[in-house]
Amino acid sequence: MKRVPIKDLVRFGCRLLEKKGMPHSSAQLLAEFIVETEAFRATTHGLGQLAYLVGSLGESLDPKKKVKVIRDKGAMVLLEGEKVPGILCMKELEVKLLKKVKSQGVAFGAVRGTTWVGSLGSHLVPYSKAGYLAMAWAQTSACKDCAPLGGIDARFSTNPIAVAFPTAKVPMLADFSTASYSMAAVRGMINRGEKSSIPRFIDSTGTPTCDPSVLDKGGSIMFTGLDLEGHKFYGLSLFIEAMTAMAGGSANHPDRPSRQSAMVMVLNPSFFGGATYYMKEIKRFVDHVKKARVRKGFDAIRLPGERGFAALNEAKKRGVPLDNSKLAMLEKMAKEYNIEWEVA
Repeated sequence: MKRVPIKDLVRFGCRLLEKKGMPHSSAQLLAEFIVETEAFRATTHGLGQLAYLVGSLGESLDPKKKVKVIRDKGAMVLLEGEKVPGILCMKELEVKLLKKVKSQGVAFGAVRGTTWVGSLGSHLVPYSKAGYLAMAWAQTSACKDCAPLGGIDARFSTNPIAVAFPTAKVPMLADFSTASYSMAAVRGMINRGEKSSIPRFIDSTGTPTCDPSVLDKGGSIMFTGLDLEGHKFYGLSLFIEAMTAMAGGSANHPDRPSRQSAMVMVLNPSFFGGATYYMKEIKRFVDHVKKARVRKGFDAIRLPGERGFAALNEAKKRGVPLDNSKLAMLEKMAKEYNIEWEVA
């Protein structure tokens, strides 16, 4: 494991994307988002996305295409991102929603018809750092990842959800799939030959299994909660599909080209109980939560996101830790696109 300075990774990523025809401003924004996601320890959605973008730009993605505004009225906005990198669509949405929530107290936006938006939770950090509560949902139309509860044949993508809110210290940030695993995590398990500790997958006959490779043979991922409580996340996943349809996107439909849709809701506490009251009360509540007795096997009570923000701060000081596979991936891309790259 080697640590590479954030600025070096961002510079490399920016130059790589520019080689694929992307304007500097967009390349810089994408590189910063991807590198900080890696540094946050959301490694399944970090530097691997750089390789995805490099392989897609000029083909399924247009490096110069702009996001299309379908509707921008009142507290809502609807964007379309055909052939635009999903992260850029979400950043455009962020700019618009931050203006709306400041003046109207609530804002809701959707992006339809785009590609992989990356780490859903990472998109909520700017909202929470600005003092707002936020929630996001995402869906991919052509995936065959999860079967309906009690079923065998996949009818859903992993349909992630993320929530964030400001605290007296770092934001609370939770990001999770309605499925037991994200697809990126499953692909990593398959590549490493790993299995889950308990059955979290269903094979093509409907039998629960610990083997993730069944996804390549007509199997699927079980919803979070498995058969015991999976109905809760099945319901949430259905709601995400409904919101996709609401935005004019395609609910799960494997026979059509794969597109991703994402929705974000933002709330301004100043328009409700008041920002001062909110921060005072949330500080009291977080302190109350953290004073709970700690169970055996745990060293402390933390809020979701605390470890990630600590890792990000450490990476800003010492560099981003990369294993040999990530370093090899970067070296391969550097050689292919003739970009100077060397790790001390």
